[in-house]
Amino acid sequence: MKQAILIIFILLGVFSCSKKVGTNPDLAYSDNALFDSTHNSNYNYYQNNPGNLLSGTNGPHGTFKLRFNTIAYNALTSNGKLPLNSKFPEGSFLVKDVYKNGVLDIYAYMYKRNGDWLWGEVHSDGKFIAKIKDGPSVCAGCHSQSGNRDQVLTFNFY
Repeated sequence: MKQAILIIFILLGVFSCSKKVGTNPDLAYSDNALFDSTHNSNYNYYQNNPGNLLSGTNGPHGTFKLRFNTIAYNALTSNGKLPLNSKFPEGSFLVKDVYKNGVLDIYAYMYKRNGDWLWGEVHSDGKFIAKIKDGPSVCAGCHSQSGNRDQVLTFNFY
């Protein structure tokens, strides 16, 4: 009996100390955790307008909606843009919901960690297009062009 109780307490300790992986970008930053974080319904839409479907004609993604976690959203001005020459704070998470023929197809995301962006793209069914390990070159080539605001270009076009 004592051995069973000891095993139960050990298991409780292990499970209570484990990270909450995949539900909050402030806690975990694996590809799967960030994909899970794209499903968060508490994010704020660009210019606070969830119905705002942007054309995407200025980039490779197509029609999209842009969402920000609270950390990133609080860095924006009243017109919904990051001020010129400003940086998003640590823990910022931006999600671009990309639509194809009116249906959500891809999540393209950026997560600010240790002063750098982690980038990823994944189909809505969970099949990855670009993973963190692929590094920034897949995305940063375009995102670092002139006029970007901390690697974000949306503010220039919309």
